[in-house]
Amino acid sequence: MYKSIILMLLLTNLILPAFAEEVKFILHDSCINNLYKPAALYFENSEIYVIRDSRGIILRFGLVEPETEYRCLTDKTLEKIQKVGVFLAKIKNPVIIEVHVADFKNNSIKNWEVSAIIAGRLVQMICLIDKQLKDRISSVGFGEFLPAKNTSNNGGNFSNRVDIIILCNISGE
Repeated sequence: MYKSIILMLLLTNLILPAFAEEVKFILHDSCINNLYKPAALYFENSEIYVIRDSRGIILRFGLVEPETEYRCLTDKTLEKIQKVGVFLAKIKNPVIIEVHVADFKNNSIKNWEVSAIIAGRLVQMICLIDKQLKDRISSVGFGEFLPAKNTSNNGGNFSNRVDIIILCNISGE
């Protein structure tokens, strides 16, 4: 019995700090609403969708040619990333770049590896716009493991896509 209590206390002390850091990014309606309106206006005439999410705001656009993006980002993607970078420089929220690649046609490399490489390149390009962003931006490549939800308002049902998630915190920033 004492072993299980000691084990529980140890786990609580080890795991709790990890969750304590996460707690400050809980859904906050005023944060999402305050971010959504300017984002929707800023990206209004672009191919970037603005979506409300439980984590904050998602800026989503499709990757038309993941094979090309894997080698070198296309001009169209660079144009979108530049627009996103300018918007991100105006706010102070943490950002996660998720890249999803479901149908990469080269069998020697896996979809998640391709998406991780593309995500890293996108972070590099955004950090060129504003060096302050590097402290609050991270990236992840999901490959085909998080497919787009099949809903009418999800900002495009792209199997190959970039999701830039602007996280909200409790203070509403």
